[in-house]
Parts: sequence; structure tokens; C-alpha cells
Amino acid sequence: MKEASGVRMLTGNGENSYAANSRLQEKAILETRHVLRKAIEDLCTLLSARRSTMVVADLGCSSGPNTLRFISEVISAVFSCTRTRRSEDEGRAVEVQFFLNDLPGNDFNLVFRSLEQLEDLSGKETPSYYVAGLPRSYYRNFSLPGVSTSSTRPTPSCGALRFRRSSQVALT
Repeated sequence: MKEASGVRMLTGNGENSYAANSRLQEKAILETRHVLRKAIEDLCTLLSARRSTMVVADLGCSSGPNTLRFISEVISAVFSCTRTRRSEDEGRAVEVQFFLNDLPGNDFNLVFRSLEQLEDLSGKETPSYYVAGLPRSYYRNFSLPGVSTSSTRPTPSCGALRFRRSSQVALT
């Protein structure tokens, strides 16, 4: 399948950019945050290793505040989960790896410049996390065997929560 190269959102954060015109997607994130938190809580209870890694993929992330909102929601849920567990089982930690995927023409630079702002806003202890950008179509060479996905937007898009060394996968 030929990768779409001419189709992309407007970059930056100007008046006509995706960042300024993505209220519908923001509403979907806010209305489904309880589902995301529940999925993370359920996955946290499955952890048995002293140090675990959660891998989160945001497919079709684009740029702007919604990507940061999603990252912030995941970090907050992991922090809540590990804070509760920490009192029960000292020494366990969860590291979070974020893979942000979208077409190469989208403004990943805006997302990465905004990460520092996200850290300043959190103002509290957070789990260790790492963010990587994967610029290419998610229709090409990407699949999770045995996993079905759903979407809140007209284009197929989902986030996958997955623990290393585990067959458990939750999609949001």
C-alpha cells in the first residue's frame, strides 16, 4: 500500500491548525478517560515483576494539545496505580514508553517542544516515561496479532496499552 504523503493536518498552533481545531477529539478523550483509567488499573494489577514497562501507542496522534492530554492522562493513571501499590509492595515501579505515530508531514516538533511544558504543569512525582515519534502510516507494517480495534473518529485510530512479557493488551 502506498503511503499517503500529501494528506496532513496544518502544522503549528495557528488559527487554522489542527491544534486549534480539534475540539471534537478533545471531547472524545475527556468522555473516555474513565475507560483509559480502568484499563490501566486492570493492567497494573497484572504486574508481577519488580520493574515493569508499559508500552503505549497513539496511532494517528497528529499534533497539538490532544496528544499531550492523552500522555498526561496515562501518566496520571499510572501514577495513581503505582502510588496505591507502592504502599503495599515497596520497590515496584512502572516505566511508560509512548510511541506517537502519524504521517511524516505532521508536526512532531511541536509535540516534542510541548513535552517540557507538560512536565512543568504536572508539578508532582511521575513515573519514568519516554516518548518516541514514529513518522509513517500505521496502515503499513503495523499489527498486533489477535487484537481488534475500535475508533471514536471516522478514521481508524486507537491507543494500545501493553506490558512487556505479557499477552495482555487493552485498546483505547
